[in-house]
Amino acid sequence: MTRKKEKYIESDYERLHDLKLNHDDEYINHNLEIRNKCNYVTKTVTAGPIREVEIYPVYKKNEIPDEWKPKKSKEAQRNLNDKNARKNLIRLINTNFKTGDYLITLNYSDYNLPSDHEQAKKNMQNFIRRLNYHLKKRNLEKAKYIYITEHSVTNKIRCHHHLIISTELPIDEVEALWKLGRRNNMKKLNCDELGLTGIGTYLTKDPKGKKRWCSSNNLKKPKITKSNTKFSKKRVHTMTRFQHLIKQDMEKNNPGYVLVDYEILINKFNGRPYIYTRMRRL
Repeated sequence: MTRKKEKYIESDYERLHDLKLNHDDEYINHNLEIRNKCNYVTKTVTAGPIREVEIYPVYKKNEIPDEWKPKKSKEAQRNLNDKNARKNLIRLINTNFKTGDYLITLNYSDYNLPSDHEQAKKNMQNFIRRLNYHLKKRNLEKAKYIYITEHSVTNKIRCHHHLIISTELPIDEVEALWKLGRRNNMKKLNCDELGLTGIGTYLTKDPKGKKRWCSSNNLKKPKITKSNTKFSKKRVHTMTRFQHLIKQDMEKNNPGYVLVDYEILINKFNGRPYIYTRMRRL
């Protein structure tokens, strides 16, 4: 009778790996004598010109202590949801927007200041409706956009909207369609070595008030793949000890991309490394 092969399952790897490893950290040499069996998964997220590669361990179910398993408390789930929402938004921005597109901050006059988030949302929906109407009249394609609304019930944050947009309509005409305030800020987007990650990080920074985002339906999604065989456990430990190999291995396994940065984080319970890298398309 053939013995059933045990499956490896994922743990809450981002929470568990919280000890950042420096390049010359001696911790490597004595803490990689690992007892737990594991396999390594390589998760690749391609968002426009930016590629993120995560290499993290997975374990057999009977070898995962309770403290390693994903937290199920409401607060932990909320924090995880917020973190993932920020990452997903940044990836969506990199996938769909480029140098030459626009970031516009739409402000309100005192008279038109919305009383709550729902009213602010309706204002943006009306604005987008007018925008697409003008595009349709000229036989132009619908705009691609993402907008983030900042609003505080205590008025510590004056309500405003950040709009990232790609459209064939002249940008001054886009701004003119906003009827609820002036002194709007407009700037052309300019990609750096991490694409538009900087803009995305700024827009998703920890808010003092509520911050929510919406997008058009015509956006492409980042491409996500997983492999259980790309990097062996032995190779991951070798890269952890000799970090100059990370650039070599990442670029060899991702032709057409150059490594921008990386970090190595260690599991506080068993010393297993987790490697996170960011790359840019050439």
